[in-house]
Amino acid sequence: MSKLVKLWNWNKFLNDLEKPEHTILGLMSGTSADGLDIANVVFKQEDDGLVFQIKEAITVPYDKEVQQKILDSYDKKLSNVEYITLINFELAKLHAKMIKELNIDFDFIAYHGQTIYHLPEKGATLQIGEADVLAVELGKPVIYDFRKKDMVLGGQGAPISSYFDSLFLIKDSKTAVLNIGGISNVTVINKDGDLIAFDTGPGNCLIDLVCQKHFHVRYDVNGELSSKGNLYETLLKILLEQDKTFIEKRPPKTTGREIYNEDFLSKALNNTGKVDIFDLLRTLVRFTAESIAKNLRLHVPHVKILVVVGGGAFNKTILNDLKDLSFEVIIPEETLINFREAVSIALLGELFLRGMAHSITVTGAKKPAVLGKLALPV
Repeated sequence: MSKLVKLWNWNKFLNDLEKPEHTILGLMSGTSADGLDIANVVFKQEDDGLVFQIKEAITVPYDKEVQQKILDSYDKKLSNVEYITLINFELAKLHAKMIKELNIDFDFIAYHGQTIYHLPEKGATLQIGEADVLAVELGKPVIYDFRKKDMVLGGQGAPISSYFDSLFLIKDSKTAVLNIGGISNVTVINKDGDLIAFDTGPGNCLIDLVCQKHFHVRYDVNGELSSKGNLYETLLKILLEQDKTFIEKRPPKTTGREIYNEDFLSKALNNTGKVDIFDLLRTLVRFTAESIAKNLRLHVPHVKILVVVGGGAFNKTILNDLKDLSFEVIIPEETLINFREAVSIALLGELFLRGMAHSITVTGAKKPAVLGKLALPV
């Protein structure tokens, strides 16, 4: 009697890959750690290329305890090997539970997980959320770990949403897609006609930090809190000086909360004395806008139009600052603003299944590659 048993039908799986239409559940948990973005996306291969339709899209928020556990995992003083090992499984179990409760149909899962440490200058990155947990709990193949191969090929591992931007949002070289999430990043066609993407620095991360610490709310809803403050020019100059090295660094480049955190803010505040909390928040919003503008003017000065997505697209104070800095601002429909990254992850899952990649890399990788790995259900 054989000691081996066949458990997976590769022929059926390969036939599924060749179907002209796939429904892929894109899952994204961003650096703000405020919840799981879920986008159920139908991709269809047509004669003139790939088209998509968002069937369902929802954010399932984390409770404050879960959010804090994730944020603590970023902090070398608060986390350790045991902590990361446990939260890797705990977070995936929570994500699987969230999806089961939605009762939606899909063929595959594209799972970004949660970035907790990103060190592009050392060619390393870590996303937690154990993909095998989702594969087993949800009974579907999971494509995951989209950043590491890019980094092995010399890339920054980010911003990987740029491939979606290139295919579906960017119409000409004057237009850039600006994603204001925890970190801000842009995708744009450079003066040589090549697609490039890079992080510009902070997005909502410092703003959220102050909102949570001083106002006891998760974020600055519609920019209402920051609009009540006045700009503190001295603090703004100090922040921009602290950020000068990253602003001037040539793309491709990426960054994260390991840089823009409470230590970054405390360093600036140590040189200013006591600051009114509304003025602090207003100044951080302007700092975010200025860091975006300085990056664009230095590295892609032909950009005049910004298609703004991510949570920052709802912050009227940031949008007004960008307009004040002479950019035309375009806001897409709300579903795409909220779920661009989850849809982008679903796209990477679709490209993995098709064995495809964007023809041009935007991260500094030596060559295009099929990104992702596969976790099978049982």
